[in-house]
Amino acid sequence: MKNRIIRAALLLAALLLQFGPAQGMRVFSFSANLCVLAFVGVCLFCAPAEAIITGGIYGLIIDGAVGRGFGVNLLLYMYLAVGVKLTVSEKINNSPAFMAGSVWLFTALYYLAYGLLSLAAPRGDVSVGRWLATAFVCALLNMVLSLPVFWAALKLRKGGDKA
Repeated sequence: MKNRIIRAALLLAALLLQFGPAQGMRVFSFSANLCVLAFVGVCLFCAPAEAIITGGIYGLIIDGAVGRGFGVNLLLYMYLAVGVKLTVSEKINNSPAFMAGSVWLFTALYYLAYGLLSLAAPRGDVSVGRWLATAFVCALLNMVLSLPVFWAALKLRKGGDKA
């Protein structure tokens, strides 16, 4: 129960930061997607069914916060949870570098899927070059931000095992 509360607090903090102060922090007009970063991190440490349910609920909350395309983030976050749980095994979960690489991969896939859905929309006026640049630069920002976080989580986990 304690772990679920911590995960929910992490996701809520990422949501509040993403739609608050983080909107003003940009690198070459790109900003990290803290919601995807936090969600992939949470998915790495929970059971598959719990990750999918959390993805659906979190995506629905983000759809409500964004106010457009209701249901799009619900599906994207559920598929993101499935992708994370299919590719990450318990044997690899102990490597912060691998976890940061998976954050890069899944952030890029999130933006690519979101861009494809935007292009398929009736008034899809998304520039393909801008869309691809956003996918890969934001994924790189998320990876750089996640590496120290995963390293610290691994150190805390190892410290908790000794006690």
